[in-house]
Amino acid sequence: MNFSEIFKLITEEKLSTKKLSAQQRSHQQEIENAILVLAAEVIRCNRNYNTATQQVVQEFISTQFGERGIKKRLKSIDDHQFSGTEPFTKIACKALVLLTTVESRITIIRFLFSVAAADDFVNPKEHRCIHRIAGYLKINEAELKKIKEDFLSQNNPFSILGIEVSASFTEAKTAYRKMILKHHPDKRASEVTQQEAEKKFREIQQAFEKIKEIIGDN
Repeated sequence: MNFSEIFKLITEEKLSTKKLSAQQRSHQQEIENAILVLAAEVIRCNRNYNTATQQVVQEFISTQFGERGIKKRLKSIDDHQFSGTEPFTKIACKALVLLTTVESRITIIRFLFSVAAADDFVNPKEHRCIHRIAGYLKINEAELKKIKEDFLSQNNPFSILGIEVSASFTEAKTAYRKMILKHHPDKRASEVTQQEAEKKFREIQQAFEKIKEIIGDN
């Protein structure tokens, strides 16, 4: 369920269709702005708002809210990078608690993990930031632990290349080459979009670079 569907469930008042539509639009804008504030808060942890991070944000916002005005939305994150987000984080979370379901807030936390991992892999400072935001969003520790474990199992550099943590650099390099050939965007299957293929390709490259840092290239 995306947020456009959730909006239909968050308003209890019996309003006319015209008024309800206006209220839904207002809620959508408020939720969208709140999510952008939280994304900016995570990005500020290492101040690396690069192309890969922008792509993650753009894909999520476009999927949830549509393509219209996407450049303006992305610019708002630049603005938050400049002015800071701390004064607005709690306010944004209060709005999301009021306007969305627990299910949708879990989706937001998963999105924030994706933002944190876009430039590399989630670092301790980003972990602490997302943990704090999850608390503001009233997501309990057990649920947060599950989200984190699910995310990290899918975004562990060794898991991405399909190798064990104990693998040698030679084994990692062999797996990397196979994955690069298999998932090159030019060879994508018809049911896989160009964006999905490019995202997977970036993940493989980032995973190998991280493994080189961990176990060296000797």
